[in-house]
Amino acid sequence: MNNISLLNDSIAQTLDYAAPILFAALGGLISENAGVVNIALEGMMRFAAFFGVWGAFVSGNPWVGLLWGIGIGILLGILHAYITVKWAGDQIVSGVAINVMAIGIITYLLELVFKTTGYSPPVPYFGAEATRIHITFLKDIPVFGGFAHLTIFVWFSLILVVILHFVLYHTVIGLRIRAVGENPRAAETLGVNVFKIKWFSVILGSVFAAFGGMALSLGTLSSFTNSMAMGKGFIGLAAMIFGKWTPFGALAAALLFAFAQVLQLLLQSTVSGFAKMIPLGFYLALPYLLTIGALIGFIGRAIGPAADGVPYKKES
Repeated sequence: MNNISLLNDSIAQTLDYAAPILFAALGGLISENAGVVNIALEGMMRFAAFFGVWGAFVSGNPWVGLLWGIGIGILLGILHAYITVKWAGDQIVSGVAINVMAIGIITYLLELVFKTTGYSPPVPYFGAEATRIHITFLKDIPVFGGFAHLTIFVWFSLILVVILHFVLYHTVIGLRIRAVGENPRAAETLGVNVFKIKWFSVILGSVFAAFGGMALSLGTLSSFTNSMAMGKGFIGLAAMIFGKWTPFGALAAALLFAFAQVLQLLLQSTVSGFAKMIPLGFYLALPYLLTIGALIGFIGRAIGPAADGVPYKKES
């Protein structure tokens, strides 16, 4: 493999790994900009990853699986919003509950549907050559060649960053979302329906997280494994914080964390001499170590929306 091919393949792999993290980060971002913490991203990704595969398995069509995943994302968003917005429940407890539910319920459904506790059988998926988006004239161009054969999930995650940035900072609905996240009481005095904005943002954020889960099971792989989402939801939260609750910041952080995963693969295959003596576990843990290191060095300076995580109750 020549240097150009290695560069382009590394970029393509980075983008593939970044997509689930980016979807999770954007899901947390839209929810927290409206003042609702969503640490259930990991569980939502796990639910959607499974239901996406289940739908593709039943129908033989990955697009049907995509709809199943979106559907479960909406339902989980409704559940989280009902607890945290309707009843002003503790947002952390609600998120933890969904994450715990995802472990137990999906393990049960995996055995019930596929007669296994490990992984599902292969299903039609978007990572196959036939369903990737091919821009063949780019393949031999340095850097741009990494964009020649990407999945729809990667392209959608990148486009979503631009759309979300425009919506949040250049539209009325975006202004209202940010106003509700900063000072819901003041927003209400200006005629903004705080509860509707919060419901909308939480459900939309859950759908984004669902896309993240399906980017793993129907994008990168062609099946569901019982270890999904493998911490990607929590890394997405870290990317959101590292990116200062902005779409482009979240993109940069997701690419950084994804590159760490690609780097550990490259190091495993190319290191020699003393580096060969380093345990394999260090390379496998590298993306997570980078995540922790980034947060330790940055989280103290990251300031989120002022009303983030504060339950809102309408004055009588």
